[in-house]
Amino acid sequence: MRNFNTNQTRHFYVAGAVDANVDTNLDIALGTTATGEMYFKYKNADGLLTRSDTIDPKKVVSLKNTAASAMATKLMMHTITVDTNAVTLSSLVGKSISITVTTLGLIDYDASNGISITATITGDSTNTGSASNFYKAIAMALAKAMPKFDPEYPLFKIFIGTTEVTKDTTTVSGTAASIKLVEAPQKYVRGKLSGEPVPFTVSTKAELSEYDVVAWGSEAVAVSDVTGNLVVPANYVLADLEYFAYGERGDYFRGSNWPNDYTPTYAIDPKSATAYNVVTIEYYWAGNVENVQKSPRIIQIAASEANATSLYNSISALVDPTAALASRVTALEH
Repeated sequence: MRNFNTNQTRHFYVAGAVDANVDTNLDIALGTTATGEMYFKYKNADGLLTRSDTIDPKKVVSLKNTAASAMATKLMMHTITVDTNAVTLSSLVGKSISITVTTLGLIDYDASNGISITATITGDSTNTGSASNFYKAIAMALAKAMPKFDPEYPLFKIFIGTTEVTKDTTTVSGTAASIKLVEAPQKYVRGKLSGEPVPFTVSTKAELSEYDVVAWGSEAVAVSDVTGNLVVPANYVLADLEYFAYGERGDYFRGSNWPNDYTPTYAIDPKSATAYNVVTIEYYWAGNVENVQKSPRIIQIAASEANATSLYNSISALVDPTAALASRVTALEH
């Protein structure tokens, strides 16, 4: 699971609608007390009517409306081309040519926990006959060298143009201008496996002679431009945050009393196309006399863009009664 943090308290709500009646699961409504403090009424996915902490608007230190797109995980792409300053294709005939992809943090967040995948071809008149043929030969060799893990979750994806090359690929049509290696989402299990892509590095080698070994490739790293392989949607992050926030309320939500633990009905389906903005309210509680120290707290609400904007503006008007604050879009901190 992803690592989140809590400073005192952190509550997370998933809102389906903003409705003062709060009579349907996932309804939420902003309420105020007679003294001007605010709170949320909420019906969770189990149909239980709940109420948030009371928040003094004067003690709100930060208010954010984070767009769903800002929370998505961008997939990085390594574009490999022949370095014509180092080699010519004709010089590679009869030579051993290899590419090595080294994954980082495959098991955990330690970059040293990974594996290296090396594919090697021998240059001949066909695979060095053109740059296009060369890229296709290297791509197919690398696909064949990929470890036999779950085929649904390759460590990375290999593309010639927009065509994915896999172990089952026999031919690649069209003209290739490069090899594109793109990070791939991994298996996701709520609260256990985060599904994050595995970063990697790429190195190339051509053995021109016993003593002359050069890097044949140039590498450019950028955000992927391959359709369907651009980002991991934010719902995976938010589903883990929902799990984490439940656990902050009680360890039994995380299986501490197994097999007698309680599994709540989670509101966020990570595979759903539904997009959520997140409204984050950072505030503090402080009492009188010896209780004047500030106790920091966070409430976060995931909702559709329209509902999140509505909530944000309503909260802003209470925090700054002279005018509703302009909507601010920032990156989700976790």
